[in-house]
Amino acid sequence: MQAASENIFVEDTFFLALNVVYAVLFTMEVMLRLLGSGCSMFIWSSHDWAWNCLDLFVVVSSWVELLLHSLEGNSSISGNRNLRMLRLLRFGRLVRVVRVVRVARLFRSLRTLINSLVGTLKSLFWSLLLLALIMYMFGIMFTDAVLDHRNSLGFTDAGSDLSLRFGSLYLSIETLFRAISNGLTWGEAADALARMDHGMFWCSLFHFYVAFCSFAVLNVMTGTFCNAAIKAAERDHDMLVLSLVQTRQELREQVATLFHKIDQRGVGQVTIDDFEQHFSDDVVIAFFESLEIGAMDAWTLFLSLDVDGDHTISVDEFTERCLQLHGPARSADIFALRQNTDKLADYLIKVEGRQLQLHQRFNELLRTMSSVGYLTEPVKEAEL
Repeated sequence: MQAASENIFVEDTFFLALNVVYAVLFTMEVMLRLLGSGCSMFIWSSHDWAWNCLDLFVVVSSWVELLLHSLEGNSSISGNRNLRMLRLLRFGRLVRVVRVVRVARLFRSLRTLINSLVGTLKSLFWSLLLLALIMYMFGIMFTDAVLDHRNSLGFTDAGSDLSLRFGSLYLSIETLFRAISNGLTWGEAADALARMDHGMFWCSLFHFYVAFCSFAVLNVMTGTFCNAAIKAAERDHDMLVLSLVQTRQELREQVATLFHKIDQRGVGQVTIDDFEQHFSDDVVIAFFESLEIGAMDAWTLFLSLDVDGDHTISVDEFTERCLQLHGPARSADIFALRQNTDKLADYLIKVEGRQLQLHQRFNELLRTMSSVGYLTEPVKEAEL
């Protein structure tokens, strides 16, 4: 008894210390967020105001619980029922579990799993409804056949396998569900149906039900769940942005490693000679192919990477240009090219119009000079 009391005391002390640490950490978090955004912004104006109110409730309930625990420990009237009724505030412990959903946003894999599970709830509902309808239809047929068979026997088989598995609509649906979910060996239910009148037909129908649900319905449900989970993960904008940022950072590190491999002199600049020297390396070729950056020769690719045109490539230029040229042409690139082409076309039209104006003025000048006698011989007007 003494050892059990000591274990209970150690356990209570451990959980009390854990509650204190929990309350202190969350109090510090809420205070820092209050100081950073202000009270009105924290509670009313923020788009996460519901989560913020939940955090306040969690913090307040934690400190109230610790206060009540301290009063109970110091009070000589430990059996006071009124004081124990206040322990209902430990409902806040349940609320803390809800807050785990908010904390889960900080973990990429856990957040993806949660979003995928939430995204499959709608598909789960309709899949279960479809499965229930299928079991209901087959259950009606099996129950009706079994009741007719038992009626012909005068209901003298109350404890038989047939009556226990298909004696009512509920038992039939339960047996059908267990048959496709490994709840029972479906061969036992099939053997029970085979002992009825026209048992071969009902046994074959039961086999068809098992095959149809196992190979068609359940596989379709699995595919639907997978598709819904993938779409739910893709709809998470924050996770998509985080994934793109992480992928870009990893690509940046790979490009920087390749640059230092080409820059054997270690000066932080790559010339065309250095680039041509390593352009035929298998590692360099494989890297540019993985980035989907194609070039016929080293000079063309070098000019594509040289942003400022000083015939040298720095590590920043190399990294940024590789990231920009990565992959096939995107819609934004095509739109920008089209805009530049339209601007160039407008500029050429203006140049052509200006050239026509100059041509007309030049012809007028020639005619004026001829009329006043500056030119002794007539001059043919200039042709454009």
